[in-house]
Amino acid sequence: MRLAAQAKGGFYPTPPRVVDLLADLMVAPAGVHARRHETLRILDPCCGAGEAVAQLAAHLRSRGTLPVETYGVELHRDRADDAAGRLDRALAADLFQTSIANRAFGLLVLNPPYDYDAEQRRTEHSFLVHATRYLADQGVLVFIVPRQRLTVSARYLASHYGRVRCWAFPDPERAVFDQVVLLGTRKAEPTPDPRAAEQIRAWAEGAPEPLRPSRYPAFSPPTTPAGDTLFTTRHVDPLAAAAEARRSGLWTSSEITDALWPTGDHRTRPLMPLRRGHMAMLVAAGFLDNLCLEADGRRILVKGRTSKAMVLVETTPEKEIYRERLTTTVVALDLDDGRITDISA
Repeated sequence: MRLAAQAKGGFYPTPPRVVDLLADLMVAPAGVHARRHETLRILDPCCGAGEAVAQLAAHLRSRGTLPVETYGVELHRDRADDAAGRLDRALAADLFQTSIANRAFGLLVLNPPYDYDAEQRRTEHSFLVHATRYLADQGVLVFIVPRQRLTVSARYLASHYGRVRCWAFPDPERAVFDQVVLLGTRKAEPTPDPRAAEQIRAWAEGAPEPLRPSRYPAFSPPTTPAGDTLFTTRHVDPLAAAAEARRSGLWTSSEITDALWPTGDHRTRPLMPLRRGHMAMLVAAGFLDNLCLEADGRRILVKGRTSKAMVLVETTPEKEIYRERLTTTVVALDLDDGRITDISA
């Protein structure tokens, strides 16, 4: 991949006009009262800022009667944040580090990075193989790749998908990467199809017909039961965890926050004067760290710490006995003359 492409993370969004043409090939989900608990879920595993899948979902919602839910995964943090504002659910994560329900989506929109992975395999094919598991039986695949890359995935596509059709990007969008759009429906069980594989290789070598407006939708994404579905990452996102803690964690309890961070400064006088050892323990615990103390015209900083040391307490001809002992050290820095004084003795 060229340096400019690497800087974009292999991100080449689907042009809006191509999305409109794809929508012409789809039958919007419709249903009767008995199917009110069905929904069409759309997954984009490389969703970028979410524009393409949100645009496609808007077309399907405007024509159908059943709910349409949008899901996206995006590795780039800023684009994932943008997608979160457009889609029903979006993950800022690597697709291969996510946990997503298998066969839960009726439509898979896959425009993967155009590159090689760490094992020198084409990322287009790796994303295709990994994401296929998320499609329901008869679920519709939209696979957008440079035309010649179809050769790598020809046998897999023919084995796992039926009713495969392919179109070239229209001009001028085609001029950049010579991309094609391949659509197919997922088979219930993989079955080899040499003739379909040969046709896909022919599309890779030749020039498929251009994608153009169609009055006859050819693909009908299936719906699946509505409700929550598994869609999460396998690692803890610190930013997401902090946001969730602020929303529903312990920090939302006033009892917890008041105990840790009291709203007022309540000073309490001890019943008896503190001894020298008590004062040393408080200083060593950090109660006076980074505070400037002033007395008798002097300004000092006090720093304390407690450390463990092994002290020899008994020696016999057979063995030596050591005990662990805590040592408290308190030093003062005179801010006027820079002198450091050990005051722990």
